[in-house]
Amino acid sequence: MTDRIGRHIEEFPDDERDPVYVKEGQGAVLLCAPPKAWPQEVTYRWIYNEFPVFLPTDRRRFVSQKTGNLYISKVEAQDAGNYSCFVSSPIIGKSVYSKFIPLLPSPPEDGEERKYPADIRVKFPDTTAMLASNITLECFALGNPIPHIVWRKVDATDLPANHEISESGAVLHLYNVQYEDVGAYECEAINTKGKDWHKAWLYVESAPEWAETINNTQVDIGSEHTMRCVASGKPFPFIRWYKDGYMYGKGELKFSSLTFDDSGMYQCIAENYWGIKYANAELRVVAWAPTFELNPVKYHLLGAKDGRVVIECKPRAAPKPRYTWTKGKEVLFNSSRVSVMPDGSLEIRNATKNDEGFYTCLAENDRGKANSSGYLIITG
Repeated sequence: MTDRIGRHIEEFPDDERDPVYVKEGQGAVLLCAPPKAWPQEVTYRWIYNEFPVFLPTDRRRFVSQKTGNLYISKVEAQDAGNYSCFVSSPIIGKSVYSKFIPLLPSPPEDGEERKYPADIRVKFPDTTAMLASNITLECFALGNPIPHIVWRKVDATDLPANHEISESGAVLHLYNVQYEDVGAYECEAINTKGKDWHKAWLYVESAPEWAETINNTQVDIGSEHTMRCVASGKPFPFIRWYKDGYMYGKGELKFSSLTFDDSGMYQCIAENYWGIKYANAELRVVAWAPTFELNPVKYHLLGAKDGRVVIECKPRAAPKPRYTWTKGKEVLFNSSRVSVMPDGSLEIRNATKNDEGFYTCLAENDRGKANSSGYLIITG
């Protein structure tokens, strides 16, 4: 059966199934050999002699939901009959079943059942689960007497609180798995003739989540700028960048001197095995002629005699302007007492009354120029 989006479950082949011969008291395994299905989420049951009689499962009889195989830990005379593997796809809403497999137990030769030590035949593999998902671990043993299954988390006092063990003891369910559930898990099968055990690892991983991402930004031409996207996840997500739809780089983007060509729409992508995360933002590189409209030089300035005076000059400008200071009509040059700071501010050390007067800051870049003035009074 196939539908328009490719969902399907194939039929079992028409080949006759070979009978399974076993002594009473021994264990038996009936192989399902299920057909292909998509999606792969299917459930397994076994028909006993005729449909719709389904074999009940218990501590003695187990159907693996991983392989579909039927396991009988200790065969009894009443188990004689015909068995068919029944596979259901709940997503498609269809079931298929195999040809019948005869199970033919025979009495023990001396009339007395032999005892056998526990022998684990269903072994859960190393398992990698996605964070917050539910997982199932299976463990089942053949043996006479019927083995008892014990579950434990290695190097831990108890199993995680989010666990549940099936009535038969053969299945351990872990719900909403977290990183702290990572570790080795062990199942032990025990009967009066002996023990068997199996151990495998549970790993927990997660899809990417943004820890730091990008926003629409306006930045002055010629300035430094860094665009950073940081994602958490396991395995650690790989970060790559696109600009205006084209592959642009990896890791973080560093601009030492922005140009208009750096403007555009940027997209960072974080990706690992479990998923992918996108973030988009526009970078606008802008240029301005200097203007003191929003932040003029303070008009009334006070300084203390013999103290340090700083007169701020903070025009809006891009790229960064060149600064020139004048006192009255005299252009000021850096000296042991007076200097222009990198941010354009004027610093006067050991101020005296002679430093009083009008100070003007001239800011100039390739877009234009502007100036602003203030009057300094020295007190004390």
